[in-house]
Amino acid sequence: MTVLAGCGHQAEALRPPPPAPFAYLSLAACKSYPDNIVECQLEYGAEFGRQRLGPVQQMGPSIGRDGGRYQVESCYPVARIQRELPNFVCRISAARSRADAGSVLVKGGTAVRLARILGDREQLQYRWTPDKWSRLRD
Repeated sequence: MTVLAGCGHQAEALRPPPPAPFAYLSLAACKSYPDNIVECQLEYGAEFGRQRLGPVQQMGPSIGRDGGRYQVESCYPVARIQRELPNFVCRISAARSRADAGSVLVKGGTAVRLARILGDREQLQYRWTPDKWSRLRD
């Protein structure tokens, strides 16, 4: 009879890293404000050479209390108020433990920069042009 040591211990399966480009997207520099508002910076890039895409805000106590870093797992587009401006909901996890940390809404200029990284054709081709009927001239 053979005794197997440690058979009762279950090893936790490590979550695989997200696919590119999400593997290079993270939230950092989180700050808490009154009324349960948390603001983090959405960053893109590897350890060296990160660029900030802009702020992301969330209401509620689920992220940012410890000022830690969060990994973006996935993003999907949501309904737009203005057709040319994208909005995304991104699922995030704690960077160290990879535990689910909920989701954040990405909007405004941050969402435009994220859309370009995600290869959104509309954002890649969009160029601001002045309204030819505008009374405002330089």
